[in-house]
Amino acid sequence: MTNNTRQADSLKPDMLQNLSLADSMGIDDKDQQQRLAFIDLTAADGELLKQLAMVIEPHVDRIVDEFYKNISHYPELTKIINDAGSNIERLKVAQRAYIMEVFSGDYSKEYFERRLHIGIVHHRIGLTPRWYLGSYGTYMQLLVPVILRHLWWRPGKAIKSIQALGKVLSLDTQLAIDTYIDGLVKDRDSASLSEESLQQRIAQYLDLVADVATGDLSRRVKVEGNDDLAQLGNALNHMVESLAAMASSVTQSSNVMLDTAKKVKAAVADQSSGATQQASAVNEATTTLEEINATAQQNLDKVTGLYDVTKLAKSEGNDGLVAVEKAIIAMHDIHGNMEGISTHITELNERLKQIEEINDTVDDLAQQSRMLALNASIESAKAGESGRGFSVVAEEVKELAEQSRQAAAQVKSILTEVNRASNRAVQAVVAGNAGADNGADLTERAGSVLQGLNKVINDAALSSQQIVAAIRQETAGIDQIRIAMQEINTVTGQFVSATLQTDSAAEQFTNSAAQLQNMAGYFKVETPHFDFELARAVHRTWVLRMEGFLDGNESLSESEAISHHQCELGKWYDNKGKAMYGHIPQMTELGDDHEQLHALIKQVVSKCHNGVRIDKEQIMINVRSLSDKIISHLTAIQKIAEKQINSAQGE
Repeated sequence: MTNNTRQADSLKPDMLQNLSLADSMGIDDKDQQQRLAFIDLTAADGELLKQLAMVIEPHVDRIVDEFYKNISHYPELTKIINDAGSNIERLKVAQRAYIMEVFSGDYSKEYFERRLHIGIVHHRIGLTPRWYLGSYGTYMQLLVPVILRHLWWRPGKAIKSIQALGKVLSLDTQLAIDTYIDGLVKDRDSASLSEESLQQRIAQYLDLVADVATGDLSRRVKVEGNDDLAQLGNALNHMVESLAAMASSVTQSSNVMLDTAKKVKAAVADQSSGATQQASAVNEATTTLEEINATAQQNLDKVTGLYDVTKLAKSEGNDGLVAVEKAIIAMHDIHGNMEGISTHITELNERLKQIEEINDTVDDLAQQSRMLALNASIESAKAGESGRGFSVVAEEVKELAEQSRQAAAQVKSILTEVNRASNRAVQAVVAGNAGADNGADLTERAGSVLQGLNKVINDAALSSQQIVAAIRQETAGIDQIRIAMQEINTVTGQFVSATLQTDSAAEQFTNSAAQLQNMAGYFKVETPHFDFELARAVHRTWVLRMEGFLDGNESLSESEAISHHQCELGKWYDNKGKAMYGHIPQMTELGDDHEQLHALIKQVVSKCHNGVRIDKEQIMINVRSLSDKIISHLTAIQKIAEKQINSAQGE
């Protein structure tokens, strides 16, 4: 950097007027591309930030206000701004433009030129790196929450966007330091430091920046004096401390994310299992309801037929009751007619008796006439010739008497037959009357039975009607339940699908947490003690990352598949770990298992990228086993370490 500066200083004044700031500082196109490549700022990173420009813009005023609210607490900084002839409101306008330019996605030569110009202005007004380097950390703290809130549902993209933002701010930091150093070098003639001392301190600062670029946030520069370089050193230390605090915060957040993701996955697994069982039960219930519905429909058809029969029986029963009532009336009429016939026959018998008595009288008269005729014949014979005429009359009278007797006999015979017939008629009438009475009784009893039967039929018809209505309601209710169960089945299916999607999202969230954790692990932060919990969390994430990689849900490059010695746990193990806890048996086992795990991961990733087929199931069994062993060893070592610390504190 100093060579480039000297080269710029050696240029003639008229040539400098035609050079840009970048050219005057020796930052040509090749150097710019090297800088972008060194921090891995790609076109894809620029596109990510460009997509966020519309998201950031509504928050720019608030972010700038909070930034300058913090500045107002430092009178020295406010004095520098006022002495430069500016004010906070004017600077806010410039800062809004600066933030939006960060999210422009264009980091070409013009971007470098504008950033260098800002650095020159800072140097001209006496604004030391102590102030503006710290501002990059402040902006990072204000912008990251906005990105996370916007991309909460896409944690992977959020992490990449935050990384891209960090790269751009890192570039701005480099350019700001370059302009400040360039200004110091140009002003070195008026400085109290020798060129050699200046170069040493600048080299120390550049080494710190290089270490920060590789992720080492544990180093600090030694600051002496109160000159501009000392202020630069303080600013660099403050920047590194801010980055270290941010890395620790990211690590803690990733631990929380990982733990939350595990709980979410467990809950989703339970929900998925319950939803699957519910779907199966709903399917069975739906099938059963369909069978019940079919049976109910058959019952409805049968009961409807029964109702039709009962209506017909009711109609026939009513007709039967009418017929029985008519039969009863007819039987009563017959009974009355038979009694009338019986009365007439009785009267006839009385007349026959009277005729018989008259006939007996006629027969007696005929007997008497015959006896008189016989006596007259006798007397006429006694009279002789004189009584001959009287004898003829007596003979005639005798013949008439005989004829009367014979006629009376015939009449008597006829009367006897008539009397017999009359007696039989009387008997028949009596029998008919009795039969009519019996028939009337039977008809009345049949009427009573028919009335009872008709009542039963009416009750049966009413019950059938009610049953039909009830079964229809039941059928409608079952059909509604069946439809509801089908809807529940559909919703359950959607819920099962949603749980699967949630499980996939939780898996992505877990992988993103693992990536965030690994990203945070890239930074080496100075801590008083080894972070056992972080080491356990990192090696839990390797299981999740390998699952995602083997399932095709996550990418894992060969460079990411680090070895035992590249892993932070391996570095600690090889240095402080063995020195402090080498006497613990679990320490040796930890080293062996940790080396095997990373060797296995590296081997599997290499095979997959080279198209070699592998046994995924067996590999995951081995990865889980080694991860569990490492976590168990770390827990045991931590307990022993805590006992040693507590014992030392007690002494």
